[in-house]
Amino acid sequence: MLIAAAALLLCVPAFAAPDTASLFDTDELLHAVPDAAAKALEGLRPEDAELSRGLETLWNFMLTHFGGALRETLRPVAGIVAVTVLCGAAECFVSAGKSGFNAVGFGGCLAVSVIGIEDVHSVLVLGSDTLTQLVDFSRALLPTLATAAAAGGAVNSAGSACAAAALFSDILISAAQGLILPMICACVAASVSSAVLDDRRLDGAIRFLQWAVRSLMRLLVLGFTAYMSVTRVVSGAADAAAVKAAKAALSAALPVVGKLLADASDALVAGAGLVRGAVGVFGLLVCLAAVIVPVLRLGLRYLLFRAAASLCCGVASARLSGLINALGSAYGLLLGLVGSAAAIEFFSIISFIRTVTV
Repeated sequence: MLIAAAALLLCVPAFAAPDTASLFDTDELLHAVPDAAAKALEGLRPEDAELSRGLETLWNFMLTHFGGALRETLRPVAGIVAVTVLCGAAECFVSAGKSGFNAVGFGGCLAVSVIGIEDVHSVLVLGSDTLTQLVDFSRALLPTLATAAAAGGAVNSAGSACAAAALFSDILISAAQGLILPMICACVAASVSSAVLDDRRLDGAIRFLQWAVRSLMRLLVLGFTAYMSVTRVVSGAADAAAVKAAKAALSAALPVVGKLLADASDALVAGAGLVRGAVGVFGLLVCLAAVIVPVLRLGLRYLLFRAAASLCCGVASARLSGLINALGSAYGLLLGLVGSAAAIEFFSIISFIRTVTV
């Protein structure tokens, strides 16, 4: 009779989630993907994200946009080089007045300033929009990754990593909009004023602004990586100890089925790890797709403006070549700003993917 009663217990139906990915809602994550990134990834979804295929897609996307970005960059560079060559030719026939005023140099700097400032303004808007899109996407991505990591047993690590990433992302966007972008604008304005007025007293302020922008970006990235490293070690050890204690308590409390439930929890943790990895790869690909075109446009401008400055050194005066070089430095600072935001997002995602509990 006891055997028959025990056999009846085996007839009770059991239910399980058919798919671990169904436990995590990714619809909000898909809605947060920037339009440019969605177009570049060709409708890629989190559940079928593959790193190699995604990178190949992004590479092809970059190659298709390289020609347009190059033509867009060559337009202002060609105009500046033409102005510089004309000024260099005119200075051979025009001498400075009695007061030492160089009308050719003054007009050339004004023309280069008009062309350069218009282009700098366009990429400033591009950089600001890219930062906003990255932060908005991270606000949808990080909670999803944190949920998957917490389901895998990394409760402390997931919470601390999500809080740190959100904190530093907000700090970066606030610093970019309130400090870094205005400082880059001030650096460009000071460079233009120094070249047009042919007054070197602003050179110290220009160097200080460039140093301050670089130092602030380095400080943000280094502070984020150091904080994430420390919290991951401490909270990761706590998570591993908590998972081991929970498995031991479960096996001891239920002598017959406790071991089976512990093994089932391992399967759940493994499934959550797969989801976390898939969503993490999807997040990495989206972040790359969001910055690939801005980085391409800024990188080409930085290289071509620096090349134009080197080319014009033997043709025009030092004030004109110095102004072109300053515009190239502004593009380099903007490139560093976008790269810093992308680095923080990449480190955040990788920290979630590498979160492991035993």
